[in-house]
Amino acid sequence: MLRILRLGATLAPAMLLTACAGGTALQPDRSIFSLDNNYQRHGFAMPIEETFDRTIAVFKDAGYRLDVIDRATGQISGRRGTTGDKGSNTDKDLKFYALVLPRDSGSELGIKIVQVIKSGTLGTSKAELIVNDPGMYQYTFRRIENAGAKAATPSPAPAAGELPAS
Repeated sequence: MLRILRLGATLAPAMLLTACAGGTALQPDRSIFSLDNNYQRHGFAMPIEETFDRTIAVFKDAGYRLDVIDRATGQISGRRGTTGDKGSNTDKDLKFYALVLPRDSGSELGIKIVQVIKSGTLGTSKAELIVNDPGMYQYTFRRIENAGAKAATPSPAPAAGELPAS
């Protein structure tokens, strides 16, 4: 009887470990794109497709290299490396995550901007700080709102007898 108990005590932890290493994929408890309190949100009266395209245009114009552009889910993300004057030595990068969702008759855009700072003695580890400046997000939302206004504004028609400008 003692042998059986010893064998059971030895096999029980081994069986538990092999059960954890099963073939099912491990899922993180939350996605980087899940809307939490770290996302700043803004509603637009335009359709989600237009909000998606304008968001891409604004971040590309700002120098971000986009790594996720998923129209099926509304996810966009990108990264911008160090910027500044030539010869400047900075260890800060910026990343952003955006999620475009339908809202009533328009769309809603959630954006999270993260500052990546190299740290550690050799600069090998990185810390990510969520940027919480509401003014910066308001400026970004305003740029997205106005991104299509310049393209949509027609040039004035020439007056009678004038030739159109070339």
